[in-house]
Amino acid sequence: MAIVNIDNRYSSALAMIAGVMITVTRLLIPQFYPIQSVNGWATLFAELSTAGLRPFSFLAGALSLLVEFGGISIFVGGLLCYKNHLRSGKELVGIGATFGFADLLLAVPTLASSNSEPVYLAIVGWTGLLFAILANRHIKGPRRTYAGEVRWFMSSIGRRFTGEDQRRERRLRRRRARSLAR
Repeated sequence: MAIVNIDNRYSSALAMIAGVMITVTRLLIPQFYPIQSVNGWATLFAELSTAGLRPFSFLAGALSLLVEFGGISIFVGGLLCYKNHLRSGKELVGIGATFGFADLLLAVPTLASSNSEPVYLAIVGWTGLLFAILANRHIKGPRRTYAGEVRWFMSSIGRRFTGEDQRRERRLRRRRARSLAR
């Protein structure tokens, strides 16, 4: 439930602006901070792993690839919401915001250790992330999420195996027959 009732067009535009802000930040930070041009996830997992990078290299590569497209997925999600494809657009904005947060969180040590160069890049990135979260919160989409639909599908399969659907259908037919007889 949103605190303020905002039209989906404004929320979608806010998501598209947030996507541009995060994408621009992602492209400019490695130019000013060359340390960020390496795969930070691989570095993080190498530090966390005592056995070396081998077990975590695939995970680091996948996270690095997904983080690269965080801002783009927010922009595409905002565009989809603007075109009234609310469920898929809202999901893309949420996924992009998650990976945008992971990317900005990984950039914090580099930005904090550097006293010079533009600090406004971090401010633009975090503001874009805030815009993406607000936009995702205020996009009014269908009540059921993909996860809810999967749960409904799995429970309907379970009901078919247990025969609960046939019993429910018989009860409904009996009620209709009783109501018509009156």
